[in-house]
Amino acid sequence: MISKCANPDCEISFDYWRGRFFRFRKNHPEGVEPINVHSVQHFWLCDRCFGIYTLECRRGVGVVIKLRLGQLSEFDVFRPIVAA
Repeated sequence: MISKCANPDCEISFDYWRGRFFRFRKNHPEGVEPINVHSVQHFWLCDRCFGIYTLECRRGVGVVIKLRLGQLSEFDVFRPIVAA
């Protein structure tokens, strides 16, 4: 259940009508058949955070938060986040 923004530094409570909702398939180790092939993780960024960040799923790392293209940094800055 989503209760707040996926940005670890943000405490905004979940609001279905504002922000951006993300859905990613759960990563499973290669060669291991997943128990539920339709398993997904859900994340939400509030309006303010979505204006600066986006979420992406990286193999071997999981879901990370990173700066959107054209934002403040020249570097690909990202941090892993914990699933809700």
